Amino acid sequence: MNDHPNKHIRAAVDEAIRRGWRLVKSGPRAHAWGKLYCPAIVRGGCIVSVYGTPRVPENHARYIRRMLDICPH
Repeated sequence: MNDHPNKHIRAAVDEAIRRGWRLVKSGPRAHAWGKLYCPAIVRGGCIVSVYGTPRVPENHARYIRRMLDICPH
């Protein structure tokens, strides 16, 4: 399910899935590789875009983890 090409982002997405977040991969022509949805399935829930080729993958992985930590749900 999580086959992201970068190991740092793959680890961050795996951590999100362990915390109960849901991964939805985008289509082949989308800008984002996929989206993470928080466990609270309510209107206005947290959504984090996961990019396929960010400029600095380590920073993007750090951003994903930060969003997991500050999610109020």
